Amino acid sequence: MSTPRFTAEELDRLRQLATEWGNIVSKRAFGDDGPGLDVDFTTMEQIATAAAQGLTEGALQQMLAQQAQKVPEHAPCPACGKLCPTQPRTRSLTAQGAAVQQAERIAHCPDCRRDFFPPPGGLGAG
Repeated sequence: MSTPRFTAEELDRLRQLATEWGNIVSKRAFGDDGPGLDVDFTTMEQIATAAAQGLTEGALQQMLAQQAQKVPEHAPCPACGKLCPTQPRTRSLTAQGAAVQQAERIAHCPDCRRDFFPPPGGLGAG
């Protein structure tokens, strides 16, 4: 399965969307009037960084959850082809500015006595 690539224009549209969310973050932090003259740039940067980390976490968590739903509950063993049940497992991942939990499924073949991750799309044995 190939990895989809995004154009610079598509990525820029997503960045613009996040920029618009910055207006909401500012209003949540300081109200409709914005920060007072007593708020320094470092404080503003802390708020923006926290918001960016939250956006990163939320986006990654959502994409990982949607991806996990596509993994089948049974997958063929890559060695012998036997259909084996998959079990959910969660692991922590660290991304740039975020920590997320990835729900993934792992399978165990009792015949081959091996663990494996189902291939994308639940395709048959190699």
